[in-house]
Amino acid sequence: MNYDKLRELRVSRKIPLQEMADAIGLKTAGGYLRIETGENKLDAKHLPVIAKKFNMDLNELTNEIFFENKVEQTSNFDTRSA
Repeated sequence: MNYDKLRELRVSRKIPLQEMADAIGLKTAGGYLRIETGENKLDAKHLPVIAKKFNMDLNELTNEIFFENKVEQTSNFDTRSA
């Protein structure tokens, strides 16, 4: 999971940590911050709520935070040598 991308999406939308914490049922902003830093794992049940807060489709969000780097890494594949 790309935690930096998760943070980038929140910051770009100017959503405070506490607002995100409240949305997924956490008591403190620090609880959500620990998710963004990778200290705590993001629960899959929170993904639809986060997508809605980011005004994104769930598939769009998961592609951004789970698959973006993998696509970039595979894009360097040289088909001429295959």
